[in-house]
Amino acid sequence: MELNGEFPDLGIELLGVNGIGFESGVPQMVSGRFIPLLQDVAEVDAWTQWEVVYRDVIILDRDGAPVGVFNLTEHDLSMMGEYEALKGMLLDVAMM
Repeated sequence: MELNGEFPDLGIELLGVNGIGFESGVPQMVSGRFIPLLQDVAEVDAWTQWEVVYRDVIILDRDGAPVGVFNLTEHDLSMMGEYEALKGMLLDVAMM
């Protein structure tokens, strides 16, 4: 999803958050990827705070508060309608 190319003024950022206890240390996890991967830690525990389910996309507002969830297991981004639904959610929040 290349939203910054289409909408550079919106400042949309995508990143992954690896769950606590799933520290991979496996280069294949990030090799060739362009989305930054952060490691959740006990002091933050974002997965618990945001009630994350595996493969959730948590959409945050400009203040970092969760405002939407889109699960990639339930919604296959290879299907154009699903891709457009996520894109729409991201754009709606970015334009708030």
